[in-house]
Amino acid sequence: MASKRKYNWRLSRSEAADLLHKLADTLEEGSEEVGGYGISLAELIKFKIKIDLSECDSMEVKFTGKGEKVCGGEESCGSSGTCEKYSSLKKRMQVYFKAMRESVAAGQMPSREIVSVFLSDSEKMISYQGYGDEFYPEYAEICLRLRAAVDAEDQPCAAAAVNELAQAKKSCHERYK
Repeated sequence: MASKRKYNWRLSRSEAADLLHKLADTLEEGSEEVGGYGISLAELIKFKIKIDLSECDSMEVKFTGKGEKVCGGEESCGSSGTCEKYSSLKKRMQVYFKAMRESVAAGQMPSREIVSVFLSDSEKMISYQGYGDEFYPEYAEICLRLRAAVDAEDQPCAAAAVNELAQAKKSCHERYK
């Protein structure tokens, strides 16, 4: 589900060395762009480079970057804010979502605390790009309906919103898993 960036080049040994030097300089300086190659490290969580040394004239060089940096706190990652992996956020959301679904299945109103944490995490989740962005607007609307239903203590509307969230989750995961 993570956003991926792939680049493939056919480079001479000196060009491949130049790429590696520029990448090393970019990392050392803490800058974002690898000059001349169109690679932005600011967008990536991790990357790998693969160089096929079996050919003499030119080498196949593959660069693959994954993910996008998003800060989980109010402040930027360089300050006291904490960055959270998308997978960690989703695992926590899964626990709260299961609790909400169990409450609804039992004909009960989901716990305000659980709903509050789930909706807070949902706001963080939809800030991550590359994980189903086209589903985010509909998902956010359903979250608003859930919040309103819980605030009004309207169990049938809360149950309907939880069921809509389950369907939205299923649609997104079918596309991205």
